[in-house]
Amino acid sequence: MIAAAFLAALASTAAALPGPSSEGTVPDGEPLAAVRLEVPESERPRLFRYVEIKPGDPLSAVAVRRAVELLFATGEFEDISAFARREASGLVLVFRPVPAPILAEIRIEGGVLSPKSVRRVARLRRGEPLWPARLDGAAQLAALALVQEGYLEARVTAVARPAVWKRGKSNAAVAVFHVTPGARAGIGSVSFPGVDAVSAAGLTSLAPRVGEPFVRARAEKAAEKMRRQLVRDGRWEATVAVRESYDPGAARVALAFEVAAGSGIRLEFRGARPPGSLRGATQTLLRDSALRADALEEAADRIEEAFRRKGHRDVSVSHRREVQNPGLMAIVYEVRPGPLATVASVSFVERSVVAAAEGRVPAPGPPPFERSVATRTGTPLQDRLIEEDVGTLTRALEDVGHAEARVEAEVAEGGGLLPVGFRIDSGPLVRVKSFEVALPKATTADRTLQELRVRAGEPYRTRDLVHDRDGLLTAYRNLGYVQAVVTPEVALSADRTEASVTLRVAPGPRTLVDRLVIAGLEDTREEVVRRELLLKEGEPLGLQKLLESQRRLGALGLFQSVRITEVDPESVDHRSVVVSAEEAPRTTIAYGVGSAERDLFRGSIEVTRRNLFGMDRSLSTFARASFRGSRFLTTFREPYLFGRRQELLATGYREEEDRDGFSFVRYGALLQTVRRLSTPWSLIVRYTYQQTSTFNVQIPLDEVDRQYQSSTLSGPSASVVNDTRDDPLDPRRGHFVGADVQFTSRWLGGDTFIKGFLQASRYSRLHARVLFAAGARLGVARTFGLGEPLRLPLPDRFFAGGPYSLRGFETDSVGPLEPTTSRGPIPTGGNALLLGGAEVRVDAGRSFSLATFVDAGNVYRLASGIDLGDVRYAAGLGLRYRTALGPLRIDWGYKLNRRGDESRSRFHFTVGHAF
Repeated sequence: MIAAAFLAALASTAAALPGPSSEGTVPDGEPLAAVRLEVPESERPRLFRYVEIKPGDPLSAVAVRRAVELLFATGEFEDISAFARREASGLVLVFRPVPAPILAEIRIEGGVLSPKSVRRVARLRRGEPLWPARLDGAAQLAALALVQEGYLEARVTAVARPAVWKRGKSNAAVAVFHVTPGARAGIGSVSFPGVDAVSAAGLTSLAPRVGEPFVRARAEKAAEKMRRQLVRDGRWEATVAVRESYDPGAARVALAFEVAAGSGIRLEFRGARPPGSLRGATQTLLRDSALRADALEEAADRIEEAFRRKGHRDVSVSHRREVQNPGLMAIVYEVRPGPLATVASVSFVERSVVAAAEGRVPAPGPPPFERSVATRTGTPLQDRLIEEDVGTLTRALEDVGHAEARVEAEVAEGGGLLPVGFRIDSGPLVRVKSFEVALPKATTADRTLQELRVRAGEPYRTRDLVHDRDGLLTAYRNLGYVQAVVTPEVALSADRTEASVTLRVAPGPRTLVDRLVIAGLEDTREEVVRRELLLKEGEPLGLQKLLESQRRLGALGLFQSVRITEVDPESVDHRSVVVSAEEAPRTTIAYGVGSAERDLFRGSIEVTRRNLFGMDRSLSTFARASFRGSRFLTTFREPYLFGRRQELLATGYREEEDRDGFSFVRYGALLQTVRRLSTPWSLIVRYTYQQTSTFNVQIPLDEVDRQYQSSTLSGPSASVVNDTRDDPLDPRRGHFVGADVQFTSRWLGGDTFIKGFLQASRYSRLHARVLFAAGARLGVARTFGLGEPLRLPLPDRFFAGGPYSLRGFETDSVGPLEPTTSRGPIPTGGNALLLGGAEVRVDAGRSFSLATFVDAGNVYRLASGIDLGDVRYAAGLGLRYRTALGPLRIDWGYKLNRRGDESRSRFHFTVGHAF
């Protein structure tokens, strides 16, 4: 539909340029005094980018057609006329686009259908151009939906009428569907022609009832239920077809269910009997396929393969039908397994005397390839495995430089204990004498190529050559050479021990991005799409940039679909690219209800509004309420701060709860921005305000958990992070370093202190299955100002002990202790923290790993009181199980310098590593 309008516009453009004017024919090539685009003033800057002709340029029909083509690619216009006329200032080129009607609303005239149902069946979306063919197709789909519901004489037409859109778009339109449904047909009769009364009685209950409205989908579903019932009764080839006969005068449909029940089917195995699981799988396959010929053959293949895995090399399986009585047919599988073959021995013999003399491959001698093959002594002999082993051995020899290696398997026919021999002709060891990448002098793409594997002096490997060829081809295509060809050339020496390798590159012409056309946007601003695109106008059309651009647009979460296509894919030097996006709903609502012992009944709701102001901003609000408390949280996200890729999060929250023995209320706000300094480095800057108030305290204050005790934070903080870990949840290599500084002051409305925290961890492989991990943490803090206590408020102090710090100790139990009136000494934390640990993790297979660890550290009242002689130590063993959410971890820690009546050890069960 768009193509037809586009061709018509091009035809009118061709007729208008050059065309008649008040001064006669306008010659092609005459300079232009002005170029005008008759669209609203607010749209001109965006659309003028697609018009390449500027005042002063010569008039060109080719350039005008090019501009019309790009304007059409936006999908916003129904027609575009272009003409030249003379004015007082000179020759003026005018583009007059006719906006396509844009769907703003759906209305129904005639009832029965609803706007929502039409939108669903016709797949109409708000903001979509209402081309005439699109409207006609939507009307046909709506009429078909009515027919399926029993309105067999339904007629639906659709027109587009102008509408007023709240966003002020002049081309907004209402899609009006005029519905003439006619009478709804009912079911007049139900019959089973050709079926005896007894059989029909068993199917009647599955059929629609006489007098019900006729719905075609229900009738077809009833026919399928009947067929399944017959299949369950053993009639695997049964078919049930439903026939309709419509009486327009009475608006009644006569349904006839034509049943071909077929014979009863039973499955028999003669000769050798397959295992029970295979018999059951075969029966299911044949029953569900209605005994199709391909299913019968597939079942035979499965049986053959099962016996071959057991070592029956000459197994044969045939199948046939046997009529056992007029109402019963048997599907018979005749299984002749043949003799059982077992591997008596596996040997490797080098056929090349020269190679044996050089000592490359023993001939005969200890088999160097024994671990490479799947065929093992004492196991069933399988020809399939032997063929795979031949390929494995051949590739192994090629990988070490034997480019002409040949491997043959020798095994006797028949069954019994059979020796298996692999005769190996490794051929000469080929080394790379020289390696060259032949590049045209006109290109400089070689500076961006990947590191190549083929190197002079190294063994020649076909696999490496293929890798380098593909790498070169990908590199050139990423640089815009979309027609690049890389041809490998290999010249062997006379004795075939040296190879001169050349990769000859024919890049072809470089293709640049001509114009980027953005289409399909309704609420999203065009600049949001353009800033995510790695493709830029005038730069090379790189394949990787195209794929990454599509991925980045999809990751925004703003679009249901994104397509990037080329307007002129046959062009060599320049190609225009169209980015077509279909926007997703902007508002999402999630809710839940539940109950808990403490909260009794509680409910929650979360509302998220995406793409605020069309700039990918979002606002999310979460609320939860119960009989014991409530929580409210709202977050605003700005992805581009100050016009660059830098995320800003603004969060406000309030929560309150009545707990056993006390109540609390907490509210606050957080302003945070993250700046990526380089690939591993990030800077996080925050401003935090949080106030916690505890009241109605009916228990000793020291029994109130510290996170609920009264405190106030107000001040900035900053973190610097260097992270090279391969997996944050379960790292196997790399390191993590983070430094955080927090400041809060009474001048800003909070408590007064400064707090610093430094942490570092490193992960390295000691062996393919052994990992060494080490971590350290240092925290120091102090208060300042006259009259301030020396120690930080309790909720802000450092604590240690537990599964994520000193294992073997109870959570937060390490450090200063203070006596209480209601219970024994309790940990009170301190202004300084010193922790370190090391762990060795051994992969045990099947997602399990074992670990041994040692932890050390302590918490000190004041930073000036740090004493290395007062460090606590623990060591232990652990078990991990890898999951998608991180490792499930069980640790047993033993205190190495136990004090007083402390327990000797402790178990910890948690998720995630300690560091």
